[in-house]
Amino acid sequence: MDTGGPIVTLDSETSQRLLQESMGRPHVGRVYDYYLGGSANWAVDREFAREQIARYPDLPWLALQNRQCLARMVEYCVQQGIRQFVDIGSGIPTQGNVHQVAERLAPGECRVAYIDSDPVSVAHSHLLLEKSGRLDRHIAINGDLLDAERVWAAVVDSGCIDPGRPVALLMMAVLHFVPDEGPHGTLDEALASYRGQLAPGSCVALSHGTFDSMGEQQRAALKNVADDYDGKTTTRAFTRTRKQIEAFFGGWPLVEPGLVWTSEWVPSGLDLESVAGFGGDLEPSRSRFLTGMARKPATTA
Repeated sequence: MDTGGPIVTLDSETSQRLLQESMGRPHVGRVYDYYLGGSANWAVDREFAREQIARYPDLPWLALQNRQCLARMVEYCVQQGIRQFVDIGSGIPTQGNVHQVAERLAPGECRVAYIDSDPVSVAHSHLLLEKSGRLDRHIAINGDLLDAERVWAAVVDSGCIDPGRPVALLMMAVLHFVPDEGPHGTLDEALASYRGQLAPGSCVALSHGTFDSMGEQQRAALKNVADDYDGKTTTRAFTRTRKQIEAFFGGWPLVEPGLVWTSEWVPSGLDLESVAGFGGDLEPSRSRFLTGMARKPATTA
């Protein structure tokens, strides 16, 4: 993850140039896209992904569970009346992305800002949104999650998001790529800043990788994957405990079912066509991602 990138939007020419320059090494967003069965990946990404799957065969299932959970979270927020989404650490918005899910549920009503610190992901996002989005309501911005004040200012200045109305702030499968502290401050400070900017009724949703409830053999295999990401991509992984992850919500009340494994996050009353089969017959903890959503009360600053 790039921690020093400027906060900018990209035009088509710049996006194409960045994509060409990134073709020589695996890219985290495109590798994730490959795990999901997408097409926004290249040979170098597929080779790296296959190496990791050989080490830890559950990886595609992990990615799928996280993406399905994201869709359920977007659906829940839309049913709660939220029509604005800020997806930080969005990577490449493909294979069931936020704006497509939101548009299906509330056509023409939803606004989505994708934020990523990696300009290559933002370049992919810009080109994909030109094809499948509405650039007046769907934008991609390059910015560092830890630089919270500048990121939020860029979101507001874009005109895409109205800060006076509820927003769903999504940070799915990104915080385990963010250190506790960086050039712009600490992770806790950044998250507190985002929470403070949100209007009452807003939601914060996140998922985070963890070694909790993991056997030694699985832990060793997944650590090998993390080490390979460190060595061959620009991304380093940081695992955290359940207690550390829950603290990221800042004490806001969690939407039921609370902080659970991604395959288990199905709120009571969510009007889905089907919730069967999300986790299959596999043990939920094998998803390796704890996830939850908290809602900002009217009396919380």
